[in-house]
Amino acid sequence: MNRTNEPWVLKVGGRELLPGPALAELATVVARAVAAGRSLVIVHGGGDEVTDRAAELGLVTEKRDGQRVTNDAMLQVVSEVLVGRIGVRLVNALEGAGVPAVGLSGLSAQMLRVVPGGRPPGSLGWVGVPAQVRPTLLHRLLADGLTPVIAPLGTDGAGGVYNVNADLAAGALAASLGARLLLLTDVPAVRGPADAAIEELGETQARHLIASGAARDGMVPKLDAAIAGLRGGASSVWIGNLSGLSEDGPRPGAGTRVVRSPRPAPAAPPRPAPRGGP
Repeated sequence: MNRTNEPWVLKVGGRELLPGPALAELATVVARAVAAGRSLVIVHGGGDEVTDRAAELGLVTEKRDGQRVTNDAMLQVVSEVLVGRIGVRLVNALEGAGVPAVGLSGLSAQMLRVVPGGRPPGSLGWVGVPAQVRPTLLHRLLADGLTPVIAPLGTDGAGGVYNVNADLAAGALAASLGARLLLLTDVPAVRGPADAAIEELGETQARHLIASGAARDGMVPKLDAAIAGLRGGASSVWIGNLSGLSEDGPRPGAGTRVVRSPRPAPAAPPRPAPRGGP
């Protein structure tokens, strides 16, 4: 099968990760894309299941700036749920749809190197922010026709394991691969202050939505990931729900395209003053 040169990095979260029709629909869309020659890397979240599992164990979930404060006990829960539960479930669903899938995490081959997150850095515990991607393993798997499924854990390179926001992890991976970044949400598109769907969103407007509070909760890291991905080398960014995605990419008119704001043109150098008369 001939595969297209531009891979997709697909970030999945929410209801598509739960057993049931939405997960089956996701697997079908991915299978059709693979059959059409697309190379995909899938990054998954799973925050709600992490919260539920933590509660079962008597652990209190605390969030700051949309990030889960992650101490030693919470890191064990994050690892158990993301790698051992959701990763296995997602790989199994994809294999059932005929997609050769490989379950990984950002720790695999030190794929995702991070620095401590929070303000100040380290104040969130074992929460990391992507700093470097080592994509060699991904290139090899994609070349072999396999679909990597990645849990968003990262390493500091010195043995530390970190919880990484899945949107930010997907943005960093897309940038390193020069890939198309597709961020799935539970809403059809990014919405502006008047609650109107936005078809195309520039960086400047995205930053304004965050600063004004019009973008809240889970949409903030998606917009941050979109901006960082574009700045780092992602070929394009789209935010939308699963119904807006087909094997050929986003459906016309569906979701929100995020585009780089043009840099202002450099000012023309001053023209030399005319010399005196003849």
